Amino acid sequence: MSNPDSAPDYDLAFALQVTGFELATEPPAPDTPLARILTFAAEHGYEALTDEHFEAAMRETE
Repeated sequence: MSNPDSAPDYDLAFALQVTGFELATEPPAPDTPLARILTFAAEHGYEALTDEHFEAAMRETE
């Protein structure tokens, strides 16, 4: 079991690698849906995000 306060989290990195993903170490490009969600959350708080925000972001990637 890994320590959640440890850096880097090797267990998470391994799980992502096994599933074909990698943990980003840099912020997303500004014109991406994820960047827009993070910008909104920074301005309005994460609790202001709704399912509609994520659904709109997914539609943008289709």
